[in-house]
Amino acid sequence: MDPKRLPGSLKAAILVHAGGKRVAQRLFPLLEEGERTLLQELLSQMEEVSPDLLESVAKEFVQLCEGGGAPLQIENPEPPPPPKPKRPPRKPADLSALKSLEPDHLFELIRDEHPQTIAMILVHVAPEVASEVLAELSDETRGEVGYRIATLDKVGSAMVEEIAKVFDEALYESDDAMNTVKGGADLMANILNELDGFSGEVILEKIDEYSEELAAAIKQKMFTFDDIVLVDNMGLQKVLRRVESQELAKALKAASRDVKEKIFSNMSERAGEMLKEEIEMLGAVRMKDVEDAQSIITRAIQEMEEQGELVIAGRRGEELIV
Repeated sequence: MDPKRLPGSLKAAILVHAGGKRVAQRLFPLLEEGERTLLQELLSQMEEVSPDLLESVAKEFVQLCEGGGAPLQIENPEPPPPPKPKRPPRKPADLSALKSLEPDHLFELIRDEHPQTIAMILVHVAPEVASEVLAELSDETRGEVGYRIATLDKVGSAMVEEIAKVFDEALYESDDAMNTVKGGADLMANILNELDGFSGEVILEKIDEYSEELAAAIKQKMFTFDDIVLVDNMGLQKVLRRVESQELAKALKAASRDVKEKIFSNMSERAGEMLKEEIEMLGAVRMKDVEDAQSIITRAIQEMEEQGELVIAGRRGEELIV
C-alpha cells in the first residue's frame, strides 16, 4: 500500500514514535484533547516501524513544509486554540464488513500490509477464512502474523477506525461498533485447526521461537482428526449420529488404525459393516476431499464440546473418570 494513503493521524503517530518521548512531550500540549487521545491510543498499539515506511512519511512531511506548510513550532508553542463547538459523536468504525469478503479478495486487500495490521484484520473474520488467507502468505509472514494473533489482547477503537479508513473501499460503517476484539491462543488454535499441516507447523515453529509456553498452550487447545480417540464414547456416538455416512467414509479413508477402531467400537455391528462397504465403494478419493470431510467432523466435535455435549480428555486440564 502507498504510504501516502495512510490517514494523517497514523502518519503523525509514526513520526512521534520515531522521535521518542521527548518529541511527544513537546507535541502533545499543542493538540486538542480528542487529537491527543487518538494519538496516544495509536502509539500504545504501535510496534516497530519499517525504515522504508518511516523514510516515506518523513519525506512527505518535509515536502509539505518546503511547499509552504508551517512546521510545528515546538520550542515556543502558541497556546492551543479554543475548543471547537461540539458535534454529535461520529459512529465508530466497524470492521465487520470484512466478514463478507471472500478469502482471495481479503488476501489481495491485505497481502502487502505489516504483519501487525494483517493480524488485527484476521481476528475479525471466521477461523476458516483466516486460515485460507494465512496459507497464501509467505512462510515468514505467516509465522509473524500467527504469533501476533496469538498474543493480541485487544484492538482499540481508534486503531479499528484507522484501519477502516485505509480500507474504506472495501469496508463500511455499520450500527454495531467493534471497539475491542481479542485474539489469543484460543483463536490461533481454531485457525490452525483449519490449516494444512505444513502451514500450521510453520506458524507454530515461529511462535515457539518467541515463546515455548505460548506454542505449547496453542497445541494443547488444538484438535485434529487423530484426537478423536480422546473423545468420550457417549459424546462420540452423538457425533456419529449427526455426521453424514458419506462424509464419515471419506474421512476414514486416510485415518489411523486407532481412530478407525475408536469409530467402529462406537457403532453397532451392522452400522459398522455398512460403513466399511461405503468406504470400499468410494474407490480413490482426493486428499483434499478427505481433509475437508475430516474438518467437518472435527468442527462438529469442537462445537459440541463448547456446548457441553461431549468431553475431550486432556482439554482444559480435564481427565475422563469412568
